[in-house]
Amino acid sequence: MSKRGDSDCTANTTASVQVLGVGSDTGTSVPSVLLFFDRQRYLFNVGEGFQRFCVEHRIKLAKVSSVLTTRTTTEATGGLPGMLLTMADTSCGGLLAGHAGMSLFGPPGINTLVNAFRTFVNVRDIGLKVCEFGGSEGGAAPQPVVKSELVSITPVTLTPVAETTARGTDEGAAEGEPGAKRQRVEACGLEQAAGGMDVASVALDSPAACYLCELPDVPGKFLPQKAASLGVPRGPLYGKLVRGEEVTAGSGLTVRPQDVMEPATPGPIVIVIDCPSAAFLLALATSALLKECATGSKRDKVACVVHLSPLEVLRLPAYRQWLEAFGADAQHVLVAESMHLPAPIMRKSTILQAKLNLVDPALFPLLAGSQGNVDAELPANCTVGHNMLRYHLRPLAKKGIDKVDCCAHVDVAAVQAEVLQDQPAVAVALTAAKQLDIAQDAMPACVSSSQRRDFEVTFLGTGAAVPSKYRNVTGIHLNLFDNGGLLMDCGEGSYGQLKRRFGSAAADDLLCALRCIWISHIHADHHVGLPALLAARTRLLGPNCPPLLVLGPRPLRRALQGYAQLEPMRFRFVEASATAGVPLAGASNPPAVSPEVRAAIDAVVASLGLSRFESVLVAHCAHAYGLVLEGGVASSNEAAGGGTGWKLVFSGDTRPCPQLVEAAKGATLLIHEATFEDSLADEAVAKKHCTTSEAVEVGAQAGAYRTLLTHFSQRYPKIPVVDQNFQGTVGIAFDLMSVNLADLPRLPHIVPALKLLFAEHDQPEDEEEEQPPSMLS
Repeated sequence: MSKRGDSDCTANTTASVQVLGVGSDTGTSVPSVLLFFDRQRYLFNVGEGFQRFCVEHRIKLAKVSSVLTTRTTTEATGGLPGMLLTMADTSCGGLLAGHAGMSLFGPPGINTLVNAFRTFVNVRDIGLKVCEFGGSEGGAAPQPVVKSELVSITPVTLTPVAETTARGTDEGAAEGEPGAKRQRVEACGLEQAAGGMDVASVALDSPAACYLCELPDVPGKFLPQKAASLGVPRGPLYGKLVRGEEVTAGSGLTVRPQDVMEPATPGPIVIVIDCPSAAFLLALATSALLKECATGSKRDKVACVVHLSPLEVLRLPAYRQWLEAFGADAQHVLVAESMHLPAPIMRKSTILQAKLNLVDPALFPLLAGSQGNVDAELPANCTVGHNMLRYHLRPLAKKGIDKVDCCAHVDVAAVQAEVLQDQPAVAVALTAAKQLDIAQDAMPACVSSSQRRDFEVTFLGTGAAVPSKYRNVTGIHLNLFDNGGLLMDCGEGSYGQLKRRFGSAAADDLLCALRCIWISHIHADHHVGLPALLAARTRLLGPNCPPLLVLGPRPLRRALQGYAQLEPMRFRFVEASATAGVPLAGASNPPAVSPEVRAAIDAVVASLGLSRFESVLVAHCAHAYGLVLEGGVASSNEAAGGGTGWKLVFSGDTRPCPQLVEAAKGATLLIHEATFEDSLADEAVAKKHCTTSEAVEVGAQAGAYRTLLTHFSQRYPKIPVVDQNFQGTVGIAFDLMSVNLADLPRLPHIVPALKLLFAEHDQPEDEEEEQPPSMLS
């Protein structure tokens, strides 16, 4: 078992454990725990949205030397690929940048996880050291994985009672059964087992891990008078005694450190517990190391136990009995979903949405939230783990719970009242916008006749490359109501964004109603949230649910195959080229589409009620596409306004290119990336993105009724640069904005109010903020 030592810890006089990533606005990830020392950090779990949370709360991760996971599933590791990419990127500086040489520890499956995201994370360059424990140790006592002068961290592997050896569709089944046969890859990447099983994991509960973190004893105070009385001369011998060495006094007497020092203070123990379900209770209760902490020789040293176990486990009588065995002196911090107060994880985003709601309540509805579910009769030594709650371990004078930095509830009414009071110009602009008679605008028949049940677009992320506190990475949900929905790109945290926007129950309904997920290209900010969403859908619908069609770039297949070995996720993968039209000049023709693949695609397109579903090669990286969708009543007239059918086009990431202009002709709505302002045209060319003016021009050339700009560089945290190039057909996308087909006429008319809302007085905060570097662009 590998160990990591610390050579310089002389300044580590402060130690604490802190809870991160807990909130009422989502429940998609296991919270993180940070073990903090002056010069070293140890991080437990990296769920989705973690790096975005760190940017908002200015949590610097440069001193994190090790990440330790309690599970290998996306709930505990969904944010790891993005965090590694960002921490290793020194090109732009920032809160998370410039780190290399990270160690990753986890239970069986952690190597499979790393192999899965190697497709888009350069693990070798980052210097990631992976240590998987608990696989073949049998009944041997667990050994520390981290051992230094600061702390010794020992994992306790929990194996569920009903564990199966199955790890995927082609492992663990008896020979001759369909699940035991090797998968084959059909033309264009549709993967099926020989017996017809689509790519999916059939693994049951994987092992979980708990961690015992033991700090060394604090030496007692040196007593120089006592040393002098024993004949030890002042000087170097005093230093040896302080360092724990025996010395010989002038009289020949051997003097031991304990002879001249006050008794040492026992080093505190912190335990991170994750018991994912009742199936793990037996392993938890019978762990010899945990028994030693609860009722044995280590009991008096246990200072804090952080419980990541879900609420249904915490409420089990057997779990409560196990918890109480630690005695009254151990402090328990409970961070289960739904136990916390109604304080959102992303406070800045919630405040921003409250302000935007003043501009247009239909486009920017207030976010759904939970009121929490705190048990009324918690024992005195149990505390609900709110965001940023800290337990001080050292210095001893500060030992205990600290709630000073805990995040407060957002008072939406107060936020809105402050805007109207402090920005009277905004109030005037809002009044003017409401008085506009947009009915006089020429609009397509599909818009004027819409009954609000045609389509609605919700932006789950509108930022480029890396999440910020105001803009998540790319994701767009298209709700086709009675015909289900589809997702265009799925950046990290997309599932959590769905829950923030619609509430937990409604978001899960939308997830279950998905018919397809379409990924534009392989850059991480466009697909890292996909495994978590697929796993969540399978949990909701059951392991035998219909597989979800995933269309994407060829390299994505390998990553999804790896993730599917770690937790159940039912999907069919098809290369996006199977839905492509005419390729770019010089590009290879898309491979032939087999009848099986075509039938799978056609069935999904029909279920969505679409008459056109076409991927268009664009000018970005290899295998990068835009998407053209048509629905409603078909029209032979491609000009905007012809017929009652609608046309929606999403550019993906691209430079301006004629094939996208052609494909977008007569679009009802063109959603186009606008990564850079016009003054950064050279950077846009170098990184194969568009400037604002270029995106607007594409919409004009295509004759799009409305062009909605998205994928903004995070150097524009709230609103991009808006200048005279903005026409009466252009709108600006924001996270958690929902645009119904019937609301398209209003998009350009709210731009003046948006410009005023984010005028001068909001800038100082953003100017002082260090923006994180690019995940991938």
